[in-house]
Amino acid sequence: MRGHQTDKVALFLTGFLSVAVTAQHDPEPRIVGGFPALEATTRHQVSIRRRSSDESVFGAGHICGGSLIDSRTVLTAAHCLVDSLDKKRPAGYFRVVGGSVNRYERSAGTVVRTVSRVGVHERYNAKNFDNDVGLLILNEPVPETHPALKPIAMATKTPVSSSSCQTSGWGSTQYGIRQGTAELRAVNVTVQPTTQCNGAYSYHGSLLPGMLCAGDFRGGQDACQGDSGGPLVCGGTLAGVVSHGYKCAEPRFPGIYADVAYYRDWIARNGAGRRASAVSVLICFFVVLIKL
Repeated sequence: MRGHQTDKVALFLTGFLSVAVTAQHDPEPRIVGGFPALEATTRHQVSIRRRSSDESVFGAGHICGGSLIDSRTVLTAAHCLVDSLDKKRPAGYFRVVGGSVNRYERSAGTVVRTVSRVGVHERYNAKNFDNDVGLLILNEPVPETHPALKPIAMATKTPVSSSSCQTSGWGSTQYGIRQGTAELRAVNVTVQPTTQCNGAYSYHGSLLPGMLCAGDFRGGQDACQGDSGGPLVCGGTLAGVVSHGYKCAEPRFPGIYADVAYYRDWIARNGAGRRASAVSVLICFFVVLIKL
């Protein structure tokens, strides 16, 4: 797992390999085999933080990554938004920060928002990370003219195998080392065939509908703990959400992402626009009544 829980995902591998994948409780993020992220290509990236910690020391409250998909909606992983009992945390627990590649830096361009609503997929399963998608609705919108934080368009189709993509997050560069980096880092990964990732010497059938596999079967390049919820960008659109995997950058075990195209309908029904749509329907209803 790439987050902060202690759940276990058992992967039963045939042949000479039998591996139990254990989700590590790790308060720091990391990108393995990456490079400094460019502001121009990561303006959608946000840091999801524990509000109380972040108000004490700015930048220290980082929990997970996320992507701004409209002026008030952040898409992330469900496991970033629940507690150790897999119960949805209250909105007041979080705050969202964007507009800078340095998570400790607070400048005129930094956007800080509290959260008005938390959405976790109703069929999220912490044991196998099925439906690992969630939303944070910001208390107020990010201005359309903001130069450093902008929404990213969501993919309408699942990326095909061999697609070149990029994922990003804050943190250290080696599995098992907790010290994170201040600067946002990115890594290029390749979408792998689900059949290969579900093979006996990889994830052995544990990938479910709505999951993407991306990385390198040789290992060395991957997202990791704390990068959870962050973006997988393919062809300039948001195609995936960092979900889980076996350790980080291990040979035969690329990272697993939630497939954004697969969950587009759920996202549309639960994003910030859902209430606006409901209000519009009510207004139209009352207008009709008045005319009658």
